[in-house]
Amino acid sequence: MDSRATRVSKHRRQWTSMNSSRAERSEWDFAMNDITQDAAKRQPQRRSIGKLLIWAVNLPLLAALALLLPLDYRREMEDAVVAKHAALEEEAMTIYEGLSALGQKGQRESIQKYIDSVCARMQESRSPGHHIVLHWNHQVLQADAHHPASPEMIRAMQEASVSSDHRAVVGGESLVVGTFAGDGVEVWVSEYTTNIRRSIRREILLHLAWLAALAAVAAAIVNLVLWRIVTRPVKRLSNAVLRIANGHYEVNSNGFRCREMNDLSSAVEQMSKILADDERNRQMQMDRARRIQEHLLPNGVEVPGLRIAHLYQPADEVAGDYFDFIRLPDDMWLICIADVAGHGISAAMGAAMLKALMLHAVEQHREPSKVLQYINNRLPALLCDGFITMFLARWNPQGQQLDYASAGHEPGLLLSPRGDLRQLPSTGLPLGIDPTSNWESEAISLMPGERLFLTTDGVAETSDPSGELLGRDRLADLILRRSMQTPCEIVAAISTDVLRHRAGGKVNDDVTALLLEVKGEWASSDVVIRENNACAK
Repeated sequence: MDSRATRVSKHRRQWTSMNSSRAERSEWDFAMNDITQDAAKRQPQRRSIGKLLIWAVNLPLLAALALLLPLDYRREMEDAVVAKHAALEEEAMTIYEGLSALGQKGQRESIQKYIDSVCARMQESRSPGHHIVLHWNHQVLQADAHHPASPEMIRAMQEASVSSDHRAVVGGESLVVGTFAGDGVEVWVSEYTTNIRRSIRREILLHLAWLAALAAVAAAIVNLVLWRIVTRPVKRLSNAVLRIANGHYEVNSNGFRCREMNDLSSAVEQMSKILADDERNRQMQMDRARRIQEHLLPNGVEVPGLRIAHLYQPADEVAGDYFDFIRLPDDMWLICIADVAGHGISAAMGAAMLKALMLHAVEQHREPSKVLQYINNRLPALLCDGFITMFLARWNPQGQQLDYASAGHEPGLLLSPRGDLRQLPSTGLPLGIDPTSNWESEAISLMPGERLFLTTDGVAETSDPSGELLGRDRLADLILRRSMQTPCEIVAAISTDVLRHRAGGKVNDDVTALLLEVKGEWASSDVVIRENNACAK
């Protein structure tokens, strides 16, 4: 008992949720769409493998160049200063040898003239920092060809001569000094390091430019190889997989340069062939199921006193919607339209079981309410979950009377020849919710020309891409506006409106509609069309 009470409570909640207002359901759809879109936006943007490889190869290369080129520049500059120091020491030795050749070491004027001439040969524009200082006979002489004699220069050169790097600073400028000493004579020759660096900077920059160019060529070659061996093959395989995902199973992506890519391509092709075989088998089974289901529906049945048009559009290959016209032994007819919760294979199986229960029920009962109760009592053993809505009517052609009961189904619409529209509401819960449920039957006397419009909820709940529902009000308005047309024309207009409102969007539920018109003086002429709908005289 507790288990049954739990099941009843669960299904009552399902039914209450299903039967809530259309506006609330539309708002829920919009909210879910917003949540889905927000979740999609929060998903991290994945980079392509080509971009990842380019970054993986080029970033380390750029980092290495950014680190090594400045280091190489500094090393070249330092080597140039060291080389200049060596050259200055050779020059100092040459000056010393020249002094020895003078043979006039006691003549201050001749020595001054000599070092001035040597320094003057170093043009100001070429070597403006070049300077000579001579320590001779306890005297200090310095050339003044470029610069006037300066104690600061002498002091700086003396400091540099005894320093480990042979450098000193004077007047904010760094200089390097070469020295040579012998026989009581010491020669110091200096050069500004800024002049040294300036003189070789162009050569070093040209050297570094060649290195950068070689690195760029190497990077281009590596990127081209990666593109041809990895990026382009992966893109081809990705496109092949996307074609398979879209249902195009005939793919050929061989011809790669590396064995691994060819192996992966072969695996993709093998998978494609297996999927193609599975799809063919599935399609054959679904075609067979569709033919079986179509055989369960009334085909060419004519109900006395009624002109009938119907629309039947499954959301998948098979549907959970079901309608039927069953002749009773007393020449009355049962007319039913039902909707098994959901759509697809499980709903189609539920519809097939419902057909079997209907045929068995009418062998024992005639009243629509009794038939519903009979089905409801036996449905839980066959339908493990979900529920079924059904509109069931008994038609008496002789008295033109309709007795109906509705198990939570969409309201029927009754249109009089004068244009009055009346709803036929549900008379009880859907089938499969509560085994103890009962339904009341309602009796209606119909006049010639009156029309009864029955649908499943897939018609009113057809939504456009923005989530707006077609709605019952629009259906009622369509029936009123086309009241002068034949049932077939009205059903065809409903089919057109459903397609137009869907606007190419997803089909979310089966669509079924019945339009019954009482024959007689005011009834429309017979028209039969065969497209997405069918009519019977």
